[in-house]
Amino acid sequence: FPQAQVSILMPMRNASQYVENAVQSILAEKRIRLELVIVDDGSTDGSSSIVRGIDDARVRLLNGPCKGIAACMNVALNAASGEIVMRCDADDSYPPGRIAWQTTWLAANLSHIAVCGQFSTMDSRGSLVADLFTRSVENLALDVNDELYAGITRTHFCTFAVRRAVALAAGGFREFFETAEDIDFMLRLGGLGLIRYVPLQAYLYRLHDASITHTQDARRRRWFEKTARQFAVQRASLRDDPLMLGVQSEPPTCGDEVHPSRAGRQIQDMLWGRAWLQLDRGERRAGFSTAIRALQLSPLRPIAWYQVLKIFMRIVGVTRPGRRKQVDTD
Repeated sequence: FPQAQVSILMPMRNASQYVENAVQSILAEKRIRLELVIVDDGSTDGSSSIVRGIDDARVRLLNGPCKGIAACMNVALNAASGEIVMRCDADDSYPPGRIAWQTTWLAANLSHIAVCGQFSTMDSRGSLVADLFTRSVENLALDVNDELYAGITRTHFCTFAVRRAVALAAGGFREFFETAEDIDFMLRLGGLGLIRYVPLQAYLYRLHDASITHTQDARRRRWFEKTARQFAVQRASLRDDPLMLGVQSEPPTCGDEVHPSRAGRQIQDMLWGRAWLQLDRGERRAGFSTAIRALQLSPLRPIAWYQVLKIFMRIVGVTRPGRRKQVDTD
């Protein structure tokens, strides 16, 4: 295995329920020299005590500036000593072998500044919800710079392994972004060198209502994500985006009501997609089981029963009018 040291950057705020699992998923890697840089950004639930109780010299715990996720990530990036950096949020985890395959890939491909991969979602208990990957004609390895120039992201930033020198040259994470700072960062990386997507598992993303995705006002979250993608398109044609020129737009205000998205609804939608994919593969029993799992998340929603009925009709061979009948086999 390569001798390069890897720094895993972990921002943490009130993740006591999940952080030990996240840490152990990283420390399970014994073949690669690594450090885990955890930045506690003002936790009040005992998260830092849990981390201090983990007896492993590879773990470093730092205090964060409490100025948002981007500032927290910059503390971790500047403190890192590895030649390669990766990110893991404190409520998520790494699949076995991820650190090794990405480190080995970068060691063998010096022309590239980063490599990324697939990710899966899991629920609050760690059960698989869906495998998220590009369903193009072929899910092949390819350079994704053209997509990034166009503001398109095919995977999560936490699947990235980046050469630290390039991450620093990019200027780190921009504090303007209350959220989507990771999207903005990976889109800017696309202009600094070749980035390879490899269709291997690299991350396990946990869906739960306490995450920033599901506690922040959905309007502001969508606005920051849209802005990050618009900036990428502007950089492709003008070289600089408004933020680089010192021009800052104002995000929408929350007003009296905050409208966060719900993890349960997101999980259910992903389970429906997984059920149909299983049926397309001829996995009728697994597809129906996944559909029932989705139904159990909100059994009072009429649309949930409608989805189960459609899946049942597909299994027994009933199709919609005008659609060729397809017979599934086990």
